[in-house]
Amino acid sequence: MRLSTWCLCAILLFSKLSLGQTVLKPAEELSQNTQAASQPDLRDLQDSLKILAYKPMYFAYGNPLTKIQLSFRVPLFEEFPLNFGYSQIIFWELTANSKPFLDATYNPEFFYRMKSDLPWLRSFDFGFWEHHSNGKGSDDSRSYDDSYLRAKIIHDTKRWLWEFDAKAQILYDIDDTNRDIIDYVSPFEFQLKFIQRFDYWLDHLEVILNANPGGKYGTEWDKGGYQLSFDFHLGGVKVVPAFYLQYYHGFAETLLNYNERVNEFRVGLKF
Repeated sequence: MRLSTWCLCAILLFSKLSLGQTVLKPAEELSQNTQAASQPDLRDLQDSLKILAYKPMYFAYGNPLTKIQLSFRVPLFEEFPLNFGYSQIIFWELTANSKPFLDATYNPEFFYRMKSDLPWLRSFDFGFWEHHSNGKGSDDSRSYDDSYLRAKIIHDTKRWLWEFDAKAQILYDIDDTNRDIIDYVSPFEFQLKFIQRFDYWLDHLEVILNANPGGKYGTEWDKGGYQLSFDFHLGGVKVVPAFYLQYYHGFAETLLNYNERVNEFRVGLKF
């Protein structure tokens, strides 16, 4: 059969399919339906590969610096729990005349997440590579990399669920402009979270304490950075984002001014 004949047959077949007409015989159609039923639905595959929540996402107004955090993670394989994570913290001088962005922290990472069957251990993460940079050049450039191990411990009660995260990290590839950042970002980070499990006039209340003691060995608490935050819904008020309160004390909140102490209270919304 010549090429033109094949093309004509293909056009006729496509036109029948586009008009919703079947070109399959009953036996062939039954076989096709059987094969389709035995194969995974493409929509299920797409759902399994969607973007997932990672670190908290919020908008918190403050003076002089408003703080915005965006974050997500993406599983890279179906059967192998390797994840790509990305977080970004933006510091916005909303109270200034031109409302400039003072600094931003760009934070991509790759980590392996292992789930646990133990009732008290939720997951164990191994961060192959994590990058921190403010995306600037010359004297304002700030960056460093790290690799880490992180464990999430949980305890569930009738009224509260509490989670404890412990992270041990090794810093390397430190930019010359922030060589002493190891005095303010230690090898250890901790997070303690309490989640409300009962109905009250404050619903879905979360209290989170983040601590990163300073010093090369994490022993200089006066050089560390500490953040306390609350997010909650008001009982009976149908607002999707949670109300958010945040207080930061210490160093290394921004990469640009990592060696300057700040005390800042902020209020906003958590998504």
